[in-house]
Amino acid sequence: MQIIADFRVEQKAELYEKINTAVASAFSDGLVERTHGVLVTRHDFDHFSVALSPHVPFGLIHEQDQVHRN
Repeated sequence: MQIIADFRVEQKAELYEKINTAVASAFSDGLVERTHGVLVTRHDFDHFSVALSPHVPFGLIHEQDQVHRN
């Protein structure tokens, strides 16, 4: 897996801007090999990452939520 961006946010508007930028970058990087899709992961309520993943089919975006709610 190749991490494209790992970031924290304070506001929703900032979240969408950062995710959109990172996903566009991931698609651009992924076009070279055409074997990885994009995985967007929420690690915590304010912590996110975007990565190229061999477990996601090329051309697709999968979301993963790792936040544990009580």
